[in-house]
Amino acid sequence: MNLLDSLKSMLGVRKRRDEPDRADNDGAPSEAEMQSALLTLQQMLRPAVFGEIGGERPEKDNRAMSWWGGNFLGAEGETVPVCQTSGRPLHPLLQIRLDELPEALPAFSGIALVTIWIDLGDIPLHDAENGRGFAIRTYRAIAGLVPIGPGYRESSALPTFPVLWRASALEQPSWDDIAFELPDRVARSNRDEWFFESRYAKEIGKHRQTCPVKLGGWPTWIQGENRPADSAFCLQIDSTDKGRLYVGDAGSVYLFRTPTGWSLRSDFY
Repeated sequence: MNLLDSLKSMLGVRKRRDEPDRADNDGAPSEAEMQSALLTLQQMLRPAVFGEIGGERPEKDNRAMSWWGGNFLGAEGETVPVCQTSGRPLHPLLQIRLDELPEALPAFSGIALVTIWIDLGDIPLHDAENGRGFAIRTYRAIAGLVPIGPGYRESSALPTFPVLWRASALEQPSWDDIAFELPDRVARSNRDEWFFESRYAKEIGKHRQTCPVKLGGWPTWIQGENRPADSAFCLQIDSTDKGRLYVGDAGSVYLFRTPTGWSLRSDFY
């Protein structure tokens, strides 16, 4: 087995019988170009952790865990954040306790707890910065934090569920994030099963069916890449019937960490 076929085997892609080994007259990629593309894909894999909303009996009085829709913690003296644009109080969307995750993620290094608040009257948010439409608060330790905002089922705006971190997996980038890293003939080729039918793509698709929250990995763009400049992708939240969050038509929101703070993007059909 040559190196190209070995890489395809690692990625879970079978070679088609009519697939040429070299570039042909119609501009098909050569074996060397395909090998380069597969190596690039392998090098761009990132760990992702998937969160399910609910699924177990909640510990209603335990705010020191990951929550959806309320039951948050904050620092002594903090109040519910207010949107700097609309003037409306923000609603608790997602609280993440980082030591619950099955593996550490570099984007959250040095953070023990994250709370994400959102202006439910301004969804879908487009190119939003921290404080405008949403707010991010991070804490280096959980000790000393106190309840803030609505508790378990004290608000009807969103349901309150524990978030359970069900799985972790390596995630490949979206086509928008990898296309410009590929040899031109690979990027233009119709022979794309090496990417869209890889075992990584299939595994991530399986987890996304039941888990609307994803930490780490890559943003799964819908209409096209829209990341802030010089940013690190942190998490994605998909539209969810169970969580009663709807971002446009079956869309998602994406959180990025930038040199100056936090930015949020949305994408939908």
